[in-house]
Amino acid sequence: MNANISQIITSIGTVTRIYLPSIGSTNDYAMKMLRNENTSLESLVVANIQSEGKGQRGRHWLSIPGRDLCMSWVLKNPPEYPTIFNMAAALALLEGIRKIDPSLSRLSIKWPNDILHSSGDHNSGNSKKLAGILIENHWRGESWTAAIVGIGVNVGFDEKLVAENSKTNNEIIDFNLPPISLASLTEIAPQPSELELPILEALQKRIRTLNSENGIQKTVRDFNSELFGLNQPRKFKINGKSRSGTLLRVEKDGRAIIDWEDNDETTYLHSSEVVWCWD
Repeated sequence: MNANISQIITSIGTVTRIYLPSIGSTNDYAMKMLRNENTSLESLVVANIQSEGKGQRGRHWLSIPGRDLCMSWVLKNPPEYPTIFNMAAALALLEGIRKIDPSLSRLSIKWPNDILHSSGDHNSGNSKKLAGILIENHWRGESWTAAIVGIGVNVGFDEKLVAENSKTNNEIIDFNLPPISLASLTEIAPQPSELELPILEALQKRIRTLNSENGIQKTVRDFNSELFGLNQPRKFKINGKSRSGTLLRVEKDGRAIIDWEDNDETTYLHSSEVVWCWD
């Protein structure tokens, strides 16, 4: 495997950048890297072609080679509390994308960590997925030794091209939520590589915030302020049953507080227990 190793310089420091022309999954590559004790404390793995990109709930992250951002940020010795680290990463991705074009004001975080664009109010017909995160943690016993933040951003995404690509590989396109790309939202579509630095710097700054005084409270507060569908009645599926409820907030342990319409019950649920309904 031909890896091009260089450095990417941020306002906070220098990070090792590993560029791969083709790879199954940047997260898988990063996990193998961590088996080497000499791996840098912080690394960035970027691929032009990712054939087995991972999404939430075991889904396949679809992208077009050279037209979408596929990268993994590897951080050794992350701050405590994986759930709050997840919030910080989602906020950083949102902030990094906004740096590309400040006019992207209709972006928000769908709990736990997708980035959506809404063209009107936050109903299913007007919301589309722009980017997503998959965080995989590396443990040694009970010690959380490293975090791998897999990031996918639809930059020049074209649904027709993805459909054609999937047919070639005998895959079935089944978008849980319609995709949208930066190319369709900005006057001049950026190159995928142009997103690396702003997103990386945002990640580093958010980790600094976590390590600062009251950093946890600020991260949780900022996360809730950017949430999609907050305080709006929506439909969710719990244990296979559709229910209408209102997302009130997400706590620092990662659980969402949802107020249900059918029996005035309020429950605390993890994201793995909740499926968003879009029809």
